[in-house]
Amino acid sequence: ENYRAFDFLGNSLTHDPKNPKTILAAGSIIQDHSDMDVALIKYRVAAVQTPNSAQLWNNIGMCFFGKQRYIAAIACLKKALYLDPFEWIISYNLGLVHLNTGQNASAFHFFSASINLKPDFPSSYMYLAITLSKLDDFENACSAYEKAIEMESDHLFELNYAISLYNNDELERARQHFKEFLRLFNELDEETKSSDPEVIEQKNSLQQLLGL
Repeated sequence: ENYRAFDFLGNSLTHDPKNPKTILAAGSIIQDHSDMDVALIKYRVAAVQTPNSAQLWNNIGMCFFGKQRYIAAIACLKKALYLDPFEWIISYNLGLVHLNTGQNASAFHFFSASINLKPDFPSSYMYLAITLSKLDDFENACSAYEKAIEMESDHLFELNYAISLYNNDELERARQHFKEFLRLFNELDEETKSSDPEVIEQKNSLQQLLGL
C-alpha cells in the first residue's frame, strides 16, 4: 500500500516538485522504508517552503534518530514541540529518543506528556513501563504494562513485561507473560517474526533463563 501511495505521490511531485505537503508525505513513506538519507533530502526541500511545520521537524528528527544521530534528533523534535506543543506524537518520539540515550527521567516526562494528550495509544504505556523499570519504580511499571496489555494484545508488550518481571525476581509471573508472548509471536507471519533480530535474541535469552 505504501509503495502504491509513493507512486501516486511521485506523479504529484512531477506536477509541483516543491509542494511541501507532497514532499512531506513522500518523505514519510521513504522514511517508513528506512531510507533516511533520501527522506532527509525530501524534507530539506520542504523545509525551505514551510520552515514552521511541526510535522516536518518531527519527521526530520526521527530520520536523525534512525541514523543514531541523537543530539540532532532531539534538537529537531524540540523545535517541533515548540511549534506544536499539543501534538502527542512529538512528545512520544522525544520519549523514545531519551529512552534510547539513557536519559530516563526526561523519557518519563515526555511519555507522560504524550499519554496526557493521547491516552488511548497502547505503546505509550509500554514505553512508560520500560522507563519506570529503568527508574526502579517496579510497581508503577507493572501498572503501565497491565494498562498496555488491557488495551491491546501485542507480543512486544508481553515480552518486555516478562523481562521486567524476570529482572525483579518475579519468575512465575515472568513465565506466564513469556508464554503469552510465545503464543502471540507464533501467530505472526514469518516476515514479521524475522524483521527484528533483537526480539529473537531477547526471546532466546529469556527462554533459557526461565528454563522453558
